Amino acid sequence: MAIPTDLKQTGFFRLWAGETFSLAGAQITYFAMPLIAVLVLDADSWEMGLLAAAGSAATLVFGLSAGVWADSFERRKVLQLANLGRALVLAVVPVLWLLDALSMWALLAVTFAVGALSLLFDSAMSAYLPRLVGKKQLGPANSWMEGSSAVGDVAGPGLAGVLVQVLGAPLAVLLDALSYFASSLALRGLPRAAPEAPEGPREPHLRAALEGLRLLMRDRTQRSLALAAAHFNFFTAMFYALYTLYVVKELDFSPVVLGVLSAAGGVGALLGSATAAWISRRFGYGIPLAVAYAFPGLAGLLVPLAEGQSRPIALVLVGLSQFGWVLAVVVNLILSETIKQALVPDHMLGRVTGSVRFISWGVEPFGALLAGALGAGLLGLRTTMAVAAVGLLTSAVWPLAGPARTLRTLPDDSEPDDRGPKDGFSDGTPPAADAAKTGG
Repeated sequence: MAIPTDLKQTGFFRLWAGETFSLAGAQITYFAMPLIAVLVLDADSWEMGLLAAAGSAATLVFGLSAGVWADSFERRKVLQLANLGRALVLAVVPVLWLLDALSMWALLAVTFAVGALSLLFDSAMSAYLPRLVGKKQLGPANSWMEGSSAVGDVAGPGLAGVLVQVLGAPLAVLLDALSYFASSLALRGLPRAAPEAPEGPREPHLRAALEGLRLLMRDRTQRSLALAAAHFNFFTAMFYALYTLYVVKELDFSPVVLGVLSAAGGVGALLGSATAAWISRRFGYGIPLAVAYAFPGLAGLLVPLAEGQSRPIALVLVGLSQFGWVLAVVVNLILSETIKQALVPDHMLGRVTGSVRFISWGVEPFGALLAGALGAGLLGLRTTMAVAAVGLLTSAVWPLAGPARTLRTLPDDSEPDDRGPKDGFSDGTPPAADAAKTGG
């Protein structure tokens, strides 16, 4: 996937390279934190649910505020500070472990803090990218950004598995802290993106936060997609709250095996990032989004089906599950993010992103806690994961039943809009359902 000349000239490749390095390191923590809980702290099903809930619980506290901060301050600086903050917080884990003071409560606190800083980073990144590359290049840019995540998904899990096996999970986390620090340095050479000066006095914080939520809820297409994401993430949180515990305890997979199998998800992510732009050009946005929401449910069912199978078959089933799940999610992310960035005014992008995160990530703690309760008692690990996979399938109803179903193309910044203000968009940007061009 060659970088378009227009993207090269914006400095986008520097952003992509820094993000790739950071995300490869983040995979270490993604693997190491649950393994610390299982192998070092001997966590049970309920404690794994708490750990999964801690990372996304930050969304309920800071979800709307993160978007306001991303719109109110220079965005490159916000990205750098969020990365430095994650580096410092993660460094606490190996230090406490070396002092023999690491506890489940400390792990929960670190996970919460990293989740909050990641939320701030994501809100700022979503608002920074259109300013850097322009709306005409959003499709290719988002494909490359998800490709960055895919590279991390390919390189990170295998490396994480080996590092956890050799160094131990707590020390492996230290390398992720260093990757965030390096990423923050890489961002220094990029253009600054100061917030647009508001007309009149600056809005109070709470009012500014709620304005992003109001804008999102008024747009029928983006509202339905935000609710679809919430539905999907609730059951994803249920599934992955127990995933590490299940494959380590029930399927007897080592950290190295777990890392290698998860790298199959990275291969799926690379394929998804390479094909998402073609998919949107060939099939539009609505139907591919519905398929992308449903497919992880089918992929998720392969994991509980692996129990009781021979080891080679179990390895194949879990590997196929990771490949199919991540491929579909990456296509989903690229299409959804491109829709949002193309249709939301620049000065509102941070707040709308924060609002989407608030809705779609805010449900994750409840899904994770429900998984912990059901897995520890009523249903057990295997049945709880199967229920979560079936729940994922039904998230496709939202894009199929809403206006996104007919969404074929998107406007870009080369297409003038002479229709004037509509439905409360003060700068003349119409709701997604009205702006979308449909065709046979």
